[in-house]
Order: sequence, then C-alpha cells, then structure tokens
Amino acid sequence: MKAKIAKIILWPKKAGKKPRAISFQMSGVEVITGKSQTGKSALIPIVDYCLGSDRCAIPVGEIRNTVAWFGVLIRFPKHEMLVARRNPELQLETSEMYLEEAKTVKIPDTLHEMRNANTEAVVARLNQICELPSLSMTGMEDAGFGGRPSFRDTAAFQFQPQHIVANPYTLFFKADTFKHQEKLKYIFPFVLGAEDNSTLEMRREVNLKEFELKQKRDELAEINLRSATWREDFRSFYLRARELGLLANAPDPLDEWKVEKFVGYLSPVPEFLNKNPFPQVEKGASKRITIEIARIVTAEQSIARDIEDRKRKLSRIEKLRNSADGYSQALTVQRERLDPLEWFSKKINKNHSCPICGSDTDSGIKEIKRMELLAKNVVKGIGTIDSVAHVLDKEVATLTKELQILEDNLDTNRQLLSELETKSQELRTKRQTLQEIYGFGGMLKQELSKFTSTDRGQKLSKQISNLEIQVKDLKKKLDQSAIQRRIEIASKKISESIKHYAEILGIENWERAVRIDIKNLTLTVEGPEKRQDFLWEIGSAANWMGYHVAALLALHEYFLTVNHNVVPQFLFIDQPSQAFFPERWKAERVAKDKGMEEPDLDSDDIARVKKVFEALSEAVKRTKKGLQIVLIEHVGESVWKGVDEVHLIERWRGNQALIPTDWKL
Repeated sequence: MKAKIAKIILWPKKAGKKPRAISFQMSGVEVITGKSQTGKSALIPIVDYCLGSDRCAIPVGEIRNTVAWFGVLIRFPKHEMLVARRNPELQLETSEMYLEEAKTVKIPDTLHEMRNANTEAVVARLNQICELPSLSMTGMEDAGFGGRPSFRDTAAFQFQPQHIVANPYTLFFKADTFKHQEKLKYIFPFVLGAEDNSTLEMRREVNLKEFELKQKRDELAEINLRSATWREDFRSFYLRARELGLLANAPDPLDEWKVEKFVGYLSPVPEFLNKNPFPQVEKGASKRITIEIARIVTAEQSIARDIEDRKRKLSRIEKLRNSADGYSQALTVQRERLDPLEWFSKKINKNHSCPICGSDTDSGIKEIKRMELLAKNVVKGIGTIDSVAHVLDKEVATLTKELQILEDNLDTNRQLLSELETKSQELRTKRQTLQEIYGFGGMLKQELSKFTSTDRGQKLSKQISNLEIQVKDLKKKLDQSAIQRRIEIASKKISESIKHYAEILGIENWERAVRIDIKNLTLTVEGPEKRQDFLWEIGSAANWMGYHVAALLALHEYFLTVNHNVVPQFLFIDQPSQAFFPERWKAERVAKDKGMEEPDLDSDDIARVKKVFEALSEAVKRTKKGLQIVLIEHVGESVWKGVDEVHLIERWRGNQALIPTDWKL
C-alpha cells in the first residue's frame, strides 16, 4: 500500500489558537529529537489512535489537557486523506472522527463539532484503499481470529514504541496481547504474498463445498437409518400378510433379508386385493399359535424343573462347604497346638532320668514320636480339606452359571408366550374380518407408495461422490504445500536482509542465520550445532534492539517487492538508543547544570548509536526511498552527522516541545 504520513496535526482546546502540525518530507530517515518529557513518545500512540485503534494510549496529562482533536494527513499516490479523532477525555476511546479526502487537503483551523465519520467508517475506507479482501483468512463466515484482514492488522509492522523496540519477548507492536498475536499469525502469509485474494476465495469455496458435503452425508445417514426402520416395518407387514392369507406359500423370513426382499413379496398384495375381493383366509393360523403356546408352556415347565434341581444342588454344596470349613478350622487349631513339638524334641535326650524315681527311660522319646505322627496326619487332613474346598468352589461356579442361563431362557420363553397369547386373543376376537384385511391392504399400499417414491440414497450417493471429487480438485489447486513453500522463500529472503542489517548494526554474532518464527512471532538465531535460540534467549538489550530494527527493516524491504502489498510504507521507531543509554540520559541534567546544550556521551556508545542511523539509511537506499522512517530520539545531530538520507524534522529543546507553551488553559 503506497501510503505515507505527511503530517501529524493537533487542534487545541484553547480558543483562538492555530493547530499544531508536524510536517514530514516522506523521504529518508526523518528525525524528531529532543529532551525527555517533551512529548516525543506520544507521537506513535497519536498516529495509531487516528488510524482507528480500539483504545487511546495517548498519555494523560498535558497533552490530553490541551488537545481537542488529534489528526494525521496521509499521502497516497494520487490524493490525500485527513483523518482526525476527538480527544476521548475520561473515556478509554471515542469513535467520533473527521474524514476528508481530496487531491490536496486543506487543514481546517478548527474541528469543533465537525464530526462526519466514525472509526468503523474510517477503517473500512482504508481497507478499501488497500484493496483488502472481504473474505476471511480461513474462508469461513465465523472465523474468529481468522476473520477478514484489516488495515488495523498492519499496525504491527508500523510502530516500534519504547516498550517494544528492545523487548526480548515481543517483536511486533501490540503482539503482547493474545488477540493481536492470533490475528497476526493468520495474516502473516497474506502480507508476505504467499496468499492472495484468489487463495482466500478458493479457501472459501473449499469450505462451502465441504459444508455442503457434510450436509449430504448427514442426509444419507438419516436415509440409511430410515431404511433400517423400513425393514422392521415391512417385516411386520410381511408377517401380518401371511397371517391374513395374502401371501400364499411365502417362506419364513430370514434375519439376513433386506427391506427390498420384503417389499418384493408385498408389492403384489394391493393388486391381489383388487382382483380378489374375497380372499381366502389362511387356514390353521389359530391352531398353529395354540400348538406353539403349548410347546412353550412345556418347555417352560422343563426349564423350571431344571432351575429347582440346580438350586437344590447349590444348597447341599453350600452345607457341605460350611462343614468342611468348620473341620478345617478345627484341624488348624490342633496344628497350632503341636507347633512347639519340634523345639521340645530337641530339648529331650534319647535316654534321660525320671525326675521322680531316678531310673533311666526312653518313654519321652516315644511319646514325642507319637505326637509327631499325629501332627503329620493333621497337616495331611488340612491339605485334603483344602482340595475338597477347591472342588466345591468350582462346582458352585458351574451350577451358578447354569442357573443364570436357565433363568434367561425362562424369561425369553415367558416373553414369547405373552406375545403369542396376545396374538391368539386377537385372532379369537377379530377372526380375520374382511374389514381388517382391506384396512391392512390400504396401509400397505400407502407405505409401499412412500417407499418407492422416496430417494433411498442413490441420488445422494452420486451427489456426494461428485462433491468429493470437487473438494479434492479444489484442495489440489489451493495446494497448502505450495503456500508453505512461498512462505519459506519469503522467510529466506527476509532472513538474508536481517543478516545484512545485523552486520551494520554491530549485533553480536551477526553472521549466524536468523529467521522469523511466525508461529511464535519472534526471531530464532542459529546457535552452535544448529541449535535454534529464541530472541529472549540472546543476551544484551543492544542485541534485542538491533534484531528488532533489523527485522522491521527487512520486512518492509520485502513488503515493497510483493505484487499486492497491503502494508503502508512508513515505520515509526521510538528511541532505539535506550539500549545503549538505559538510564535515560542522566547526562542531560549534568549538561544543563554546566550550561551545555549537548551532553558529553561515551564515544563508544555514540558510535554504536550511529550504526542505527546507518542501518536506517541503508534501508532507505535499498528500498529506493520507498520506505518512510520516522525516528524519535534523544540524541542530537552530532550523532548522525555524515550519515546519508537522515533529515532533522524538529528539535525539541529549550521551550520547544510537542505542545506549544501558550496552549495551556
């Protein structure tokens, strides 16, 4: 987008005062320099606010107290546009704006009560001038962060305020909020030229076709579900037709029969009724049901006997298991009583003296052996009981399973018996009247008519097949891999330019490969052994600032090569020298005390700041003055002396500042 900032204009609240205008040459590096607290850092939020920002970031205090309207004059190739926005006062923002377009716009002396637009209209007009597409980035209507690109989205590439220009965690303006981060990720391929209007149109068409395809598939699924219902419906018709004697010699239906099989048998029935007004009733229907009921009752009785038999066996086994458990516990107690036997046998000698008569005897040893034999028998008995318990457990499990099966069978038989008894009752009460037959015939004819007239999926299947082919062809044309290749090519060119500017800026290890990481909206620098280091992993504020400046210059250089460039050709940078003078120019106060206009600064730091001017000058030359760079700085002319394409726009020292001294109310 060929658009540059021609003027920044402020309209005072104080009556009788002329508007304050800062005019730019729109060529080269345009410097506004001055001491602290002169309003320099308000310039970026003023321009951003006038271009439709969703909130006002202009500092409160003297500026908001004295200014009624803020405005910018934008120069396009064939005309100018003045956009101004009212001071929001106590509000976060106001949508009240003034818009004027002409070949040459005359700046009005006052904008009091001259509102003729709002932020929405101004942004829409800028979108139109940029020729931004009305389609979303995702091709969907409700796309969220992937909605249609806006002129506002390009602000990420327009401004580098103080809190961003040397920020290791945020590379782009406003990308420190989730909303702007996500939006920027979506539009990046578009601003790089990897995607264009035709890409978005094709993506929209793919989404529309995929949505239509989903609808058709859902319809087919419903039809298939309905087909399953039809099968059950026509199966009932089939059984009823046999019962009414309308299907002579028809076979019993099989589980694998499809709906078409039933329809095939039933289709002739309405015509049969037309030709045979008094059809023969199927003979023996009631008798067959009665026989079936008797068979089921007999089977039910047999099952009931088997159930009782299993229950008796389970009861007996349970009693036996309880007895075995009691015996096992008694044996265990006996075994525990004999546990000291081993210790006792060691303490008694083979021959020992009787403590009463004093004679030698071996009776103790014999008694010990008898008790040892008893202990072995007890252990053996416990083992036998355990094996018996195991057998009983298996028998219980088997009987329980058999009992469950028998009970299930009994339940099934009783359900079937209930159905047959109901049907038998119907046969007894209705006796297959002619009225019932013709009523049945009418319902059957109606259902057959619905079935034959309804698309059962053949037409839909063809439509789905055609849509699948169309979606496949569109995706092939869209070719996401080709888009990714174009992004890679653009990233490579931008990386080469970043490296070029990094060398001029004197960034440490400038020779290392550096890439823009679109996913994380930062830079990665190739470290030792091809390791990728993020910007925040690299030390030194000077390096952070250097990479910020190099990246933005490289991006704008690339934007100017894109056929349909939607990014305006201006870049505001606020005080990159802060990386070298982080204490915000304490030297200025010392210089003022000494009566000096310019402070004494370290020559090495001055040399490094000068490299910033040299890099900006190089960008102007490489873009053939296509890029407008507005640099807001503390340093004076002595720092950029001898650097080409650097122009002083205003110098705010002494009584000079953004706000004239006579504006104060």
